[in-house]
Amino acid sequence: MKRILILSLCLLMAATAALAGPKGSDKYATEVMFPIEYYTGGNRAMFEGFEAGVPPPGWTLFQTNINETWHSNDYNPYEGLYSATCLYDAGYTGPQDEWLYVDYMIEAGDECLSFYAFASTYWAIDPYQNYNLWVTIDDVVMWDYYNDNNGAVTWQWQQYMIDITGYSVGQTITLGLGYTGYDGAQGSFDAIDIGECPPPPPEPCCPSEYVCYVVDFNYDYGGAMPVVCGIGPIPWQWGAPIGIPATACDGVPVTDVWGTNLTGDYPVQTGEGLVIGPFDINVLCDCMELCHFYDIETGYDGGNVKVSIDGGVTWTLVYPFGGYDDILDSTSFIAECVAGEEVFTGHMTVFQRDCFDLTDYHGQSIMIGFFFGSDSSVTYPGWYLKWVKIGSDEYSPVEDATWGSIKAMYR
Repeated sequence: MKRILILSLCLLMAATAALAGPKGSDKYATEVMFPIEYYTGGNRAMFEGFEAGVPPPGWTLFQTNINETWHSNDYNPYEGLYSATCLYDAGYTGPQDEWLYVDYMIEAGDECLSFYAFASTYWAIDPYQNYNLWVTIDDVVMWDYYNDNNGAVTWQWQQYMIDITGYSVGQTITLGLGYTGYDGAQGSFDAIDIGECPPPPPEPCCPSEYVCYVVDFNYDYGGAMPVVCGIGPIPWQWGAPIGIPATACDGVPVTDVWGTNLTGDYPVQTGEGLVIGPFDINVLCDCMELCHFYDIETGYDGGNVKVSIDGGVTWTLVYPFGGYDDILDSTSFIAECVAGEEVFTGHMTVFQRDCFDLTDYHGQSIMIGFFFGSDSSVTYPGWYLKWVKIGSDEYSPVEDATWGSIKAMYR
């Protein structure tokens, strides 16, 4: 059977084996991985969760490395008790070209091959690129982690989909799961599923046709108040920023923002919330739009949005359509204020619009908090808030708006 070989990496990557960075460079999964809601097709013609071992019954293992190949792993699988995992060959006996194969006959209604995978972006993508995970059908590459990871971060389970509607009912295909490279890191697969494609994700609720509230930080500080929740220096500042994109959502120029540092990088070991409100939520006013930009150390620092219905005594995390980027689950580098929570994290190039469904708060007055935290090392510019709008697609009069905020509604 034809195999994908990446033997050219052998000598090139051996020289870099001892140059691991301080964060994200672990070669084995050592922390709790970010769970993603699991979808199983309604017509689940095939499902493999590796609960019966690796290789599972009916599958074939193709092993080239004498030390490390695919095996059953009970450490934090995506679902069930086990996943299929390949570790890197720490003895450096040679390259790894390790495969699991299974034959499958296409049935009526088979539309998608779905699977979950995770790896180390540090070793698989940047800066080393010395191993890869693959999915093939009949030896044709359908997916690989380096090119098709959809922005995954280290040790995060993520779901991927492959359209298989081009195969005929009754046709037998050979599915391959591969690990190739030299001096790489851990890689895993779980929840292999063939069946119907999942329904499309819900459409974001914003931008709203009608707006109840506008808080545009171009015009003033929006009445925002800090809430200290960490031990470090205060990060939030309002004013004219330096070094971030000059235009925000919808092409609106940026003059002033709330940001975690207006003239440089945010400080280490800091944590603080920025609170605005109150806002009355009802059926005519229940979708929040946040226009923001962030350039934050991926997976270790971050920010999120919370809601309080008791004047800021307690806070509940609210989720944007599409979810946050990651969970700050490091046990070695603790981010003040947001440790263990889902957050916006990573590096953007432009301002983006995120939408939050507030229908759970109908009939209540809420405060909205933007909570940010960083750990003890490595910083970037930070998190910048341009505006907050709350509205709906139902008619609602503008309440307590300034002239500046009214103008912002019609941009």
